[in-house]
Amino acid sequence: MTWLKDLWRAIKRSPRKAALSVFTTYSLIFTATKTITFLLPTVKVEGALPMTIIAILGVMGGLERISKPSRVALPIPNSNTCLEILFGDLFEQDGLRLISVNDHFDSEIGRPVSDKSLHGVFLKRCFGGHPESFDLLVTKELAGVDSTTTAKVAGKTLAYAIGTTALVSVNQDAYLLFALTHSDPHTCKASSDVTLLWSALGAAWDRARIEAGGHPVNLPLVGSGLSGIGLPTRDLLNLLILSAITKTKEKEITGKIRIVLHRDRFDDVDLRDVKKYWSEK
Repeated sequence: MTWLKDLWRAIKRSPRKAALSVFTTYSLIFTATKTITFLLPTVKVEGALPMTIIAILGVMGGLERISKPSRVALPIPNSNTCLEILFGDLFEQDGLRLISVNDHFDSEIGRPVSDKSLHGVFLKRCFGGHPESFDLLVTKELAGVDSTTTAKVAGKTLAYAIGTTALVSVNQDAYLLFALTHSDPHTCKASSDVTLLWSALGAAWDRARIEAGGHPVNLPLVGSGLSGIGLPTRDLLNLLILSAITKTKEKEITGKIRIVLHRDRFDDVDLRDVKKYWSEK
């Protein structure tokens, strides 16, 4: 069923590409058949049945070429952990969900937190865009954690070290927020880099190991939005995979880790290539 859904999505995304792929594959098979019958006159490929078989093979082969999987699994060697990479909605995944935030754990939609960021989507979806209850939970979680006071044009003034984590429960769902970006005090612009990303992920995995309780751990494609890291999707995904594998080999985090990619990245990544690359490592 999953393969059929992936195939249907591929056809819907580009009917013209699907038709061209089928026609090209059919033409290649037909040409190869004609070449064989020309070189070997005793071989006869004629009639409705052979042509129907060629047409079916052309359709199947053509559709296979355009169909990309929406989910792959990568067992991590020498561990009991399976790493899944999939396209989907982070909020629909069961288990602990990791979300990156700025170093102030801001809650105000606008300059401090863009409504286009996953941080902003989380605040709107889980708290209705109202910061009070979110702030209470975060303040309780971060009580006693070292911080510095930084005056900003908007948002909170307390800043925490990159990698600081806070567990926030919403109804029956658990979210692990971890500081990934610094906020510019004059513009509230969030920024990070590869070194900070690696450090923040390491801290997030360490806390997830404590909080997961054997449930799946879900990580979005952090660093791909407004953080300013600037890596291409495939390179960023490889970095996240490497981080998960590295921390798992240090000490197992949980039995299943998912890296959840938004559907708008579907054209940027072929998960078949990702699985092949990491299977050869």
